[in-house]
Amino acid sequence: MVLETNFALIQQVLALITLFLGGALIIFIYDAYRVVRQPTLLYFTAGLFLLVVGIVIPDIAALADPAAALTYWSAVISRILAILGIGVMNFAVLRG
Repeated sequence: MVLETNFALIQQVLALITLFLGGALIIFIYDAYRVVRQPTLLYFTAGLFLLVVGIVIPDIAALADPAAALTYWSAVISRILAILGIGVMNFAVLRG
């Protein structure tokens, strides 16, 4: 019981750190976009946003309700958002 509680707390703290670091990186890239006005950076920012949100969705869902169906669908949605985010970032880089 104690190990499960500590594990859940560690996951929540790591999800919060991921959100803060991802948000900071998104802000830095967006600030660079405002300076140079290159659409590639804007696409990259959107892709990174999708990736960061996709990474933390299972942790948010587990915090809201640890039901089995919600855990399953949060993992599926997480993977979809991560794939979309990486795809948008690839598009931004290839678009140049």
